[in-house]
Amino acid sequence: MTPEEWWKNFALNREIDTSGTFIYNSIRALEELESFQHSVDTFEVLYGLAVGIERLAKIAIILIEHEESTDIEEFEKSLISHNTLELVERISSNREVKISAQSKEFLALLSKFYKTHRYDRFSFSSVPNIEKEKTDYLNFLDKHLKTELLNSNEFDLIPNTDQIRKFTGRVVSKITTQLFSVISRETYRLNIYTTEIRGDSKALKVFYGERLDLIDERYKRKEILLYLISDKFQGSHRELLKAMESLELDEGMVPNYIQALLNDRKVTFVGDEIDELYYDVEDIKSRLQFLDIIDCEYLSYGDET
Repeated sequence: MTPEEWWKNFALNREIDTSGTFIYNSIRALEELESFQHSVDTFEVLYGLAVGIERLAKIAIILIEHEESTDIEEFEKSLISHNTLELVERISSNREVKISAQSKEFLALLSKFYKTHRYDRFSFSSVPNIEKEKTDYLNFLDKHLKTELLNSNEFDLIPNTDQIRKFTGRVVSKITTQLFSVISRETYRLNIYTTEIRGDSKALKVFYGERLDLIDERYKRKEILLYLISDKFQGSHRELLKAMESLELDEGMVPNYIQALLNDRKVTFVGDEIDELYYDVEDIKSRLQFLDIIDCEYLSYGDET
């Protein structure tokens, strides 16, 4: 295997994984977001999408344009860009890529965010407008969803909705699907395996999933929870869980506990209560050791009859 083949086969394979991870984490951040009150939350969503799509586009460019005769230094310099729209247009000038006007608008939004808004608050000129990325994103949503999010009072919470989650997922998926298709065709042409993704990668959801939102996963987690508290859940593992007495949590907080299981942002809200209850546990070390093993799939329960 030549250095060029190794580069395109293995190094870029890691980049596929990296790209998909950035995109997945952004979609996860959007899933957990309850409102657009704080611009930092929009920043988290847009940052991962900008980085992930940029890296995906650069993979496609390398597979399309690089040849043995290519001046590698000049070629690598040409990849130093954070303008996702220009990178995608560079791909479309060489290969068939169906990028809609809406997708181009979103790519332009990501490019503007990464080039200017990303560091804008480090500049004195940001005064008093310090929420440009949030404004641009909400303006994009208002335009295409016919909403009026930007017309909300500055003190009002702007709720995130499944409509927004689904729409953003569709927009991103249309872009990533096109780019991943180009990459797949190029790997076939070059007889390499860049698009092979490990089974536990977040990138699987991004590049092989039917949808790019996490709404179905939310329902699946709730179904698992319902099973665990039902009488249908029997056997040794149930007995194991019952062996440790639960903490005296607050019955009125049950919805918040369920939210904490589904959303990382909610764990802090109930975490202080659990920390306080730990002060009354005589052998906290043994309890934590027990908690460490309850999700182990290789537990042995001894001889079962």
